[in-house]
Amino acid sequence: MKRIFFILFLFCSFVFAAYSQKPNNQNIASDSVKKYIAYATTVTCKKSLSGAVVEEANPIDAKKVQHSVKQDDNIVFFDESKDELEDYDVPSDKLYNFSWSSEFLNPYKVSINDLPDSTLVDCRNFVFPVNTGSITSPFGTRHGRFHYGTDIALHIGDTVKAAFDGTVRIVDYEPRGYGNYIVIRHNNGLESVYAHLSKSLVENNQTIKSGEIIGLGGTSGRSTGPHLHFELRFLGNAFNTDKIVDYDNHKIRYDTYFITKKETYRHKSDLERLKQLRYHRIGRGETLSTIARRYGTTVANLCQLNHLNKGTTLKIGRSIRYR
Repeated sequence: MKRIFFILFLFCSFVFAAYSQKPNNQNIASDSVKKYIAYATTVTCKKSLSGAVVEEANPIDAKKVQHSVKQDDNIVFFDESKDELEDYDVPSDKLYNFSWSSEFLNPYKVSINDLPDSTLVDCRNFVFPVNTGSITSPFGTRHGRFHYGTDIALHIGDTVKAAFDGTVRIVDYEPRGYGNYIVIRHNNGLESVYAHLSKSLVENNQTIKSGEIIGLGGTSGRSTGPHLHFELRFLGNAFNTDKIVDYDNHKIRYDTYFITKKETYRHKSDLERLKQLRYHRIGRGETLSTIARRYGTTVANLCQLNHLNKGTTLKIGRSIRYR
């Protein structure tokens, strides 16, 4: 009997030892996923977007900050660290809540109201995206719509360069909008958009250095002539690039820039106003009079809103504003 118990004891010990040596596939898979979507920027912050304390912020040398605002508990500080970036593929992943889409321009669903009160961005390695070129259409309201970028003149085939270090998130084609376009997530927390290209020279998930050629200028998509449509976005929300880019001298205005809801997104009121506008797509046989009656307005009001006169011939398929 003792021999039987001894044999059972040895057998159980053997099984337990073998099980403890077995790799944990779940942990391996988890580590693999973390490696692929790991955050590639050093982020030190007092509060996360949800309000939870993440870690203490490092002290900021006020003498080194050329563009500053009052610092409070909601400040989030982002900085690049080359030593910590080398082993990762996806920049600023913690800031973007580990969201990485190669399909949607703005998958984050973070409104301007939900942005951090102020965020310090490192702009020191900025490179102007084209060799030459002046602004042909600025950021802001245009023809009753909002233009989210800055249009820069160029010639078809001119090289287009990445503004900051980062990783390519989107390379796509949009026939009725951006045409050939590229989106890059940067190590400093920003994202940039380069649209109407004649050709893209990079691939999704490719690591990019500032100044690296990413495409060739063109007039693809909804475009009236050769130009680069250039955007800067933070958590999906575009802001006026002129706030940090000196277009006269083709350089950055500040080494560091505070993104604030009050100043950087001052155009929020324009966006809210445009949301109240209403348009009607003109159908066959419709006139200013029939459209005015349909929406309870007057022909005179339609003419004023759309810069028309009473004798204007309406084109089928065009949109006309009625409010």
